[in-house]
Amino acid sequence: MRKAAVGILVVGILAAPVTAYAAGGVGGKGETGGKGGNGPGAGPSGGGGGSFGSGSGVSETRAQNADKSPEDTAATQKRWEVGGTWETHRLIRQEDLGGAGSNKLVNVLGAYARYDLTANDRIGLRDYFYERFVADSGETGLRSDDLTATYTRTQYLPEQFTFQGSLWLTAPTSFTSQKQGLITSPTVVLQLDKRLGRYVTVSARTLGIAFISKYRMSEGGSANPKYRLGGTLEGEVAMPFHEALSLGADIATSYVWYYNVGDAEGRSTTADINFANQPIQQRWAAEIFARYTLPPLIGIKSDITLAFANGDPSLGSASVLHDGTTQVLTGTARQTLEVYAALAVRY
Repeated sequence: MRKAAVGILVVGILAAPVTAYAAGGVGGKGETGGKGGNGPGAGPSGGGGGSFGSGSGVSETRAQNADKSPEDTAATQKRWEVGGTWETHRLIRQEDLGGAGSNKLVNVLGAYARYDLTANDRIGLRDYFYERFVADSGETGLRSDDLTATYTRTQYLPEQFTFQGSLWLTAPTSFTSQKQGLITSPTVVLQLDKRLGRYVTVSARTLGIAFISKYRMSEGGSANPKYRLGGTLEGEVAMPFHEALSLGADIATSYVWYYNVGDAEGRSTTADINFANQPIQQRWAAEIFARYTLPPLIGIKSDITLAFANGDPSLGSASVLHDGTTQVLTGTARQTLEVYAALAVRY
């Protein structure tokens, strides 16, 4: 029987860099510009923006978990795996993007390698590269994410529950991290999965990140983030008539704390006149997706994902708080509403 895949497609959003997210501020092409803002560019961990060290994370997470189950042991699976992803993202709206024009069309390339120390302990290394077709003069539009080292401990529990605890540590190789003065961003991820019969998998994940930076503000004067806390819920259902095809949906939210940045006279300054200090910023994302697992070919496994989403690791996620008001389906959501396709390959 095909092992039901456990995918946390939006976790990258929770782990997306918040470089220069001026509290409540608008716009900015985000990571690739090293500028942040409320727009789609405030996306994945790097590539702009390595602050969160999760990278696009979407297809890779599904790929690495797709074939793992309590029945699998070191004796039945090789201890190492290498893989890659290719994603292409297109915004639904192609005009009135408030400075997010560079995200009309975005490609994401990813690569990872992992090694199973035991049947329950895994280490890995990954990086992503983001290609945008609007770039600064003299640049190709292709930039790297932060290189991320990972350790994951998996524990299989009764009643078809699976618990995973992960530690991530980034190297500031992305353009945004360098502009931010980021040293590293240690991350803790806790995930609980539940198999419901043969066809249904539900997942819950929480993530906490601390940003260790040289400065309180990034180049350009925007406040640097201090901490981020987020959570994701996802469900995926394999079709009984053809188990290689599955449908799913997920929703995520996160909260970010920032440094206060003072002016020349020592007074706190923020990007939002409604707050005396940097407010906690909340962001959200959601999507529906279809995934198809292709037949293995000479030991190579692959799957294709098609999705309609508001926010993702590559384009960032919409802000709930802006200019002192709550907005969920308006405002900057127009900068993150998209369709995308993803191909994941692993060996």
